[in-house]
Amino acid sequence: MGTQFHLPANPAGAQEINSVVAIVRQQERVAYFASGIPVFTHKQDDRVGQRVATAELLELGLATQQEVSTALGLNRTTLYRQRRSLREGGVLGVVDEKRGPRRRHRFDESRCRQAQQLLNEGGSIRQVAKRVGVSEGIIRHALRRKELSRPEMGSVGGDRGVIGPAARSERDAMAYGGVAVKRHTERMLARLGKLSEAAPMFVASEAVRYGGALLALPALAAQGMLEAGKQAYGRLKGGFYGLQATLLVMALMALLRIRTPEQLQGHPPGELGILLGLDRAPEVKTLRRKLWELAARRQSAQFSKVLTERWVDEARESVGILYIDGHVRPYHGGHKLQKGFVSRRRLSMPATTDTWVNLPDSQPLFVVTAEANDGLLAMLRGKVLPEIRRLVGERRVTVVFDREGWSPKFFRECYEQSFDVTTYRKGRYAKWAEEDFETVSGEVDGRQVSYELAERWAEVIKGFEMREVRRLCESGHQTSVVTTRRDLSRIEVADRMFERWRQENFFRYMRQHFALDALVSYAVEPSDPERLVPNPQYKALQQELRQARTELKRIEQEYAHKARKYLESHKKSAPGRFKQAHAELRLRMEAQRHVWGELKARRAVMPKRVAIKELLPESEIVKLEPETKHLTDTIKMVAYRAETALVRLVAPHYARSEEEGRALVREMLLSSADILPRPSGGRLVVKVHSQANPRSNQALAHLCEVLNAEEFRYPGTDLTLAYEAAGVA
Repeated sequence: MGTQFHLPANPAGAQEINSVVAIVRQQERVAYFASGIPVFTHKQDDRVGQRVATAELLELGLATQQEVSTALGLNRTTLYRQRRSLREGGVLGVVDEKRGPRRRHRFDESRCRQAQQLLNEGGSIRQVAKRVGVSEGIIRHALRRKELSRPEMGSVGGDRGVIGPAARSERDAMAYGGVAVKRHTERMLARLGKLSEAAPMFVASEAVRYGGALLALPALAAQGMLEAGKQAYGRLKGGFYGLQATLLVMALMALLRIRTPEQLQGHPPGELGILLGLDRAPEVKTLRRKLWELAARRQSAQFSKVLTERWVDEARESVGILYIDGHVRPYHGGHKLQKGFVSRRRLSMPATTDTWVNLPDSQPLFVVTAEANDGLLAMLRGKVLPEIRRLVGERRVTVVFDREGWSPKFFRECYEQSFDVTTYRKGRYAKWAEEDFETVSGEVDGRQVSYELAERWAEVIKGFEMREVRRLCESGHQTSVVTTRRDLSRIEVADRMFERWRQENFFRYMRQHFALDALVSYAVEPSDPERLVPNPQYKALQQELRQARTELKRIEQEYAHKARKYLESHKKSAPGRFKQAHAELRLRMEAQRHVWGELKARRAVMPKRVAIKELLPESEIVKLEPETKHLTDTIKMVAYRAETALVRLVAPHYARSEEEGRALVREMLLSSADILPRPSGGRLVVKVHSQANPRSNQALAHLCEVLNAEEFRYPGTDLTLAYEAAGVA
């Protein structure tokens, strides 16, 4: 824009403010003219330039506030303040202050969490500021900076600030730190190594998927999982997810039938995170890293030991009878593991064998993993019975197992060591007369049972007798049970043995619902190279010996058959003529006898078992890393026992609890729920949504009543869990 001097009139296109002052706008610039003479110019978007120009016009008396206000659309009060600022501070007086961080105030992280909880409860800014002890401006400033958020209004029971599933889903998807990542400050502190574990913090949420799983939290705590974890592992190294979150997420995964850490990818992390009191559940790689850290400490045996000791103390009477059985876990990886016979598949395949010890009601006590598929008898002698003796002291205990542990010599050893034995008789045995059996009925553990039984004493080894109780089946088959217990009635002996199928059902349920056979870790570690394994050469020689014996029998039968036919057709001939006629066959028979004898002699000096280092290079002598598997199996035991506890609480209020109790509890745990924190009342309300039918809702209501009576506090908080069923206040 060119500058013009001494013009007697305003330029063409000028906007007149009054008869003296006019404004001209050209080429993104603004010029102010007084009596045709330019007095000030600035860019159109220069707000500071506009303030200086208008203030100077007013200061020089060239225009009034009303005239400038009308022409430029500015408030008269604003013009007054700008003129005063220019007069007092010069041009800098009308320049905006630079925005940026100011000095720190008292609104630290703990007060921020408290303010967020109060906002989630529906508190106003004034109420929140008063409760937290800061000014309203600080709360508003935090809201603008998104350090705090005001949840939308909800409609769950009249509660304010409840976030619905649609809003949560949108927020989780839009979170710039990752799906459902919201607690950025704590995650940054964790990354810097300044946070040991994020504290649980709850936001009022409606229809949380799997919210019903919080019903199991008191039962999990009652099993002592968190206390045992702290005693065995102490604490994990600093991070957002600590020991409590790791153990809880593993237990909840088991209860929700999430079989492996990899399956977490198919479940919403934000929904699972609400159950933990965190913004989201850990990712697969994070959970794997935590499991590796726990496994590296090699404390899974101590973790299991603390839990077992607790369970034994709580069930002293039930520990009088223990059921013991081995469970073979097939392996499909690329490493060479010793084979084991998988009975349910009826074949031998690479596997590892676990020996489980259960109570009569199928509740697991502890599990021992064999070094290399050792038999049940070896595991009983070497690990199981010594551990039982350590747990129960000097009291007499009865162990029940199947035919795999049959050994009369071992039975006598057990009896001398204050152990009683009950098992099936192995091998062939003559049938007893049917008139020896009689119908015996009675009550065992609150159940009415009836069997066709007979009883005798049997000498299983010289100088050692055991009671033999037989059951006659409708098919005529006789099932023999032997025991060293002298005080039990025969119906109790039979029922205790036949109830061993509860343990088989336990294995099947754990495989189907708790992924007992799932391979948690793919890692291996060196195994003992001196470990004895079956000698494959001995096995091959045994096969040759069987084939040689079969061939010898075939030749002998052929020789005998021809001799009989020859004698029948040549009655007057001497036997010597037969030998001459069949000399070749006789020579073959003698040669085969010589081969069979040589093979027997070789077998006599060949060892049945050899060190594994003689068969494989030491680099291939490995075993599956046991720590992670033992830890996860122990957590699954805790989850199973917690589920059983809930079934027992539901049983008095559900007629078909024996058949459907576990399915009912499973559906309750998978239900959605509203989670409503109320810090002012010290409660965390869990409103479980309706079940499929009225009788299930009634059972849920009774379960909530029983759990509320426990007044259980969510771990790591001061909030008492308060459960509510659908339609129940």
